[in-house]
Order: sequence, then structure tokens, then C-alpha cells
Amino acid sequence: MLKKCTRLATRLATKSILRPRPFSGFSFAGPKDLNQILDMDAVKGLNGDEIASLWKDFHAEKKGTLGWVVEGSVGKLVLHRATTKNCKFFISPVFQEEKVAEEGEAEEGAGYYNLIVQFFEPSHFVLANLQDYQADPANAQPVISFSVFDDYIESKNMTLVRADIIVNVFREGEAEKIIGGILKRFDGRTCDKDWVDIFNNKPEDFKFEEFIEDSRTAWFGVENKGEGEKE
Repeated sequence: MLKKCTRLATRLATKSILRPRPFSGFSFAGPKDLNQILDMDAVKGLNGDEIASLWKDFHAEKKGTLGWVVEGSVGKLVLHRATTKNCKFFISPVFQEEKVAEEGEAEEGAGYYNLIVQFFEPSHFVLANLQDYQADPANAQPVISFSVFDDYIESKNMTLVRADIIVNVFREGEAEKIIGGILKRFDGRTCDKDWVDIFNNKPEDFKFEEFIEDSRTAWFGVENKGEGEKE
């Protein structure tokens, strides 16, 4: 699965690939409503920090799920862009670990593969392997789904995020890095270039190799759990 993607990059830069079709045969894996996970009536008297602590502790004990909390403004902007700005698709590179040369410097060109990302209203994202999607868009098998719950954005200035690992092909910490990177891209305020908008609305300007190098820097340069994470 992990390999150089020069040929794939060339194909991806064409209009046919940048007009994705939906995963029409897919049924969303995780809970679609926050109240299916959290008893919202029971926590009415708790403050934001207390709810965030419960949320993180609950998911830390559940195999195959991830849960964390980001600032309310992050979730608000992510959902706004996905629902009203025609930004329902994206790609997310997953890089293998860079090899270290004898002199201690990382070798350039670490291998990677791509996930395709699709947004489903009102607040759900689904990720599948891009090669599987290219082979059969309607039946590509999702590997991760995650939801961005907006229930506490206004009242407590926080967004609860829940991910379900459908097919566990990831190394430790990798799924968190993938989802955090997607949230950051859809937020867009700390990114040098608005890749999400370009990918969806200006495909002729989407420079794949530039995007990959930008993503590689973010992947290896920082631990990416989403902009504005609340401790």
C-alpha cells in the first residue's frame, strides 16, 4: 500500500479525478447524533472542561474509537465550509516513516498513499483508500469515519469529535494525525494555502506535488491533532 505516487499524482491532477463521486453503497459506521454517545440531559450541570474530560476518558477505554475536543470556532468553520462552500471532498496523504541516513539526516521522499475524504451532512466525514475508490467509487471500503458534533459550539465554545476505525490499517497514533490534519485543512486559518477550496472549486489550480510536500512537512514536523485542541 505504501509507495511512491508520481503516476498517481499525474492522474489525480486531471479533472476527472477531481470530480469525485460519492460512496453510494456506504452506511455510516458511527453514531450520527451526539445523544447516542453522551447523555446530554445528565451532563447539563457540568461545565465544558468536565464534559471534555468525560468525553476523552470514555473514548480512551473503547477499542476502535477516538474522541477529542477542539475549540468551538474550529468545528464551526469546518462544518460551514463543508456544507456551504462546496467543499465536500478532499485527499489526505498518509506517509510512512522517513528513513534516517548514516549522517543522521532524514532521507527525502518518504513513501505514502492517499485517502479520499467525503463529507456527509450534517457533520460526518468518511475516508477510503484512493486506489480502491478509483477502481470502484460506489463500493470503495471506508477505513475511518468521524463526526464533528456542533452541540456545544455556542454554549461552551467546544466541538466534540468522534472517530470510528472501520478497517485498522494504521500504525499507532496515525489515525489521530490523519483526522487532525483534515480538521486543520478544513479550518484553513493557519494554513499557507487553502487546499480544500482549490481541490473542490478550482481543480485546474490544484498543484498535487506542492500539496504533497506541504503535507509531508506538516506530517513530520508537528504532532497534528487538530488546530485549537482543548486540554
